[in-house]
Amino acid sequence: MTDHNRPELELLTNGDHVGAATVTKYFEPARLTQARILAELTKAELAERVGVSAAAIGQFESGISGLRPELLAVLARSLSVPVHFFAAGRPLGRLDVANIHFRSLRSTRAQDRAKAAVYAGQLWELTSALEKRVKFPELDLPKIIDGTAPIEAAQRLRKEWGIDSGPVAHLGATMESRGIVISLVPLSNSAITRVSAYSTDALGRPLVVITPERVRSVYRYRFTCAHELGHLLLHTNPLPGDRQQEREADQFAAEFLTPRAEIEPLLPRSVRIADLERLSRQWGVSVESLVCRMGELGIVSESAIRRTHQRLAELAEVRADEPLTSYPGEVPSLLNEAVDLATQCGFDRSALAAELRWTERHLMEVLGTVDTRPRLTVVR
Repeated sequence: MTDHNRPELELLTNGDHVGAATVTKYFEPARLTQARILAELTKAELAERVGVSAAAIGQFESGISGLRPELLAVLARSLSVPVHFFAAGRPLGRLDVANIHFRSLRSTRAQDRAKAAVYAGQLWELTSALEKRVKFPELDLPKIIDGTAPIEAAQRLRKEWGIDSGPVAHLGATMESRGIVISLVPLSNSAITRVSAYSTDALGRPLVVITPERVRSVYRYRFTCAHELGHLLLHTNPLPGDRQQEREADQFAAEFLTPRAEIEPLLPRSVRIADLERLSRQWGVSVESLVCRMGELGIVSESAIRRTHQRLAELAEVRADEPLTSYPGEVPSLLNEAVDLATQCGFDRSALAAELRWTERHLMEVLGTVDTRPRLTVVR
């Protein structure tokens, strides 16, 4: 009889609740690292909470030392995960920060990037669990030869996706229909929020993670999605924070959302904000983006662009952002729709959380369905 037929391991594989003693037999050290990083704790901080040394935590995470069942239970409480979260027996999304397209390394802390990588790994785990029950859209991204110019890549993608002319409608829904998973990070997840937005396809299915700072305006959200699309197409070997790759992703996004051949005749010959606001609403891009486009196309001078950006900054307090919900087809829905379909087949959120060995609250947070606003209590 093989180990895979042992009752304890069958329970672990099925995601059922098991005791700490059984979990210690099949302890997965990487899960402790994952939970600690998600909790935004250093080894020393976790060690202080559970009453061991930082060196001991390091030995647990490296697999050098085993764990006592009672200590495993304390770790679980300290990290707000079920005891069976630490067990082997399910896919593990391992991601190195070097495999992720980050905007800037100088403006983000290493621990924030580490948490972002762990979050993306768990997002992949969730997607993988759902794909066992629900058929996701096939990935539909053209193969782009290394060295292809960003503008050429954007033109090719529009052609491949049947966007012959005009604005890109329903960008979020379009990306999801082509097999790309988009996740909106909850505002409460401060560490990932500091990272801004990022993407990766290192685990197979492309993942795009958008933070609240990028969701305040539908225009910024759409440009961010297009920017990450550019990374996924152009940069098979990510260089996190690389200025050249970031410039190329911006060039791709600008051409994809506002093709030169179409937008150039529509842009005013001098900066007129009222005209730009009309084009902004029509094309689903910000006025700031259109001003930059005018500079790229040589319509206005660099000094005119600087003056316009200063003026727009002064008007920021009186200019209202267009919310994400103001444009149909932008709010990501792929994962929640997959959960709803799985539920119809008898695999509900509770079963999904059990298989992933997450708490149901954590599942809802990753799905973006937890309302983190403070609750108003009316006293009679």
